[in-house]
Amino acid sequence: MNRKSLKKLINSAKQNVLHIIIGANLAVIGTMLLLHHHYFFWPPQPEWITASENDSVVGFVGLVTGIGLISWSFDEKKPIEINRILVSTASAYYALLGTTELMHGLFAPQGVPNMMTAGVTELTLLLVTLYMAKISPTKEDDDDK
Repeated sequence: MNRKSLKKLINSAKQNVLHIIIGANLAVIGTMLLLHHHYFFWPPQPEWITASENDSVVGFVGLVTGIGLISWSFDEKKPIEINRILVSTASAYYALLGTTELMHGLFAPQGVPNMMTAGVTELTLLLVTLYMAKISPTKEDDDDK
């Protein structure tokens, strides 16, 4: 990799720091959920709810979304449609996990305080992704140039 390419990557990273931070966080959460199929333990009944929360698909979505956000931040073309999908998916993911973890913390004493702190953190990250959606480039921005 030559010096000019490295400078381009660094500039791209500087312009998309939130994408990289959120992407890394989602990749870590997704990996953790892929490896631990007993993270969610409440509600006890019906059992299919806990089974679906602990399914590998939940972790896989987080991992793929995180890798996608990081990749998008370094992509020279930066397709707006891909960014919209990734930021929307990240927002929905944080909303789902944050709400589920807060319910664990409130209704299952074994989950307090780690589920409460995780839930509050993920709902805070939801606000960050909503901010990202607001400041991200749109087609209207391109038309103004």
